[in-house]
Amino acid sequence: MIDVDACTDGYNEDWKVRLRKKLSEIVASRQCSDEVYTDIGYCYQCYAPAFLYKYYSDANPLHFEAIKNNTMWYSSAINFNDVFDCDIFVDEASIFQSIVNASPAMKGLKKGSPMWREFKGQSIKSTQGLRKTFEELKEKTGIACLSESDDSLLMWAHYANNHKGFCVEYELLEINKQLQFTPIPIIYSNEKVFIESLFPQSLEKSITKMLVDALSTKSTEWSYEKEWRIIRDDSACGDKWNKQKYGALLPMIKPTSIILGCQVEESFRQTVEEYCKENRINLYKMEKDNHFYKLNKQIVLSFDT
Repeated sequence: MIDVDACTDGYNEDWKVRLRKKLSEIVASRQCSDEVYTDIGYCYQCYAPAFLYKYYSDANPLHFEAIKNNTMWYSSAINFNDVFDCDIFVDEASIFQSIVNASPAMKGLKKGSPMWREFKGQSIKSTQGLRKTFEELKEKTGIACLSESDDSLLMWAHYANNHKGFCVEYELLEINKQLQFTPIPIIYSNEKVFIESLFPQSLEKSITKMLVDALSTKSTEWSYEKEWRIIRDDSACGDKWNKQKYGALLPMIKPTSIILGCQVEESFRQTVEEYCKENRINLYKMEKDNHFYKLNKQIVLSFDT
């Protein structure tokens, strides 16, 4: 598997690597020790952002309807715009060598002999099955993508209809508290997550952990997104999973604030402002800075006490 400790340059702080590791272990084992919880809590309190943000376009009315209903769309990775997203590399040569090293029956066999070729064929079949398992899991795993940043020029342009859309703010600790699961920070790397050995006694656990790691690793070229993901498996999505759209509309917490883009249209602004008034949700609007390539958040409605 990828050595994430070697990929902590620039944006990826050590605490994110440690937090991702702990969270993937919890998902794989479906249990957690007091020590692990303590370490996760320490990361939240000392390093993690207080809020995470979700960018939306104003062009699709279903986006704002989801916000009003305290829901969020969880999509399969096959819908994502990054063709490498959630990829995993299954190293056939290393896996075969690990089987050779672990099997007494393989010791002394000549490379290319009938018995050696039989073991080789079994190894190839196993790795092909593993790839198929990962692809099937990717298809039915729901992912909600959020960001640490609410003022990214690229995010506003790419995901919020060229600054005409909006950005929704959620409190990280409340997500964890109410959903009973937390967003996982993305680790940005130049190298994919990879499998180089198979251990049947813990294969199911290893596959689950590897899947979580693959779903939360992306190329460094996407590091500007400062992304976190909430991952929901088949059991969590259940009958809400839409097989045609490869996704599910699932419960989400109430927003703490909504931020309008600097080019928001007046009719949409009025709709959002009315909703925020009725639900006592803080409302902001981005404005272009006069001197720098940056956005400034201006208060429209405030209900903070």
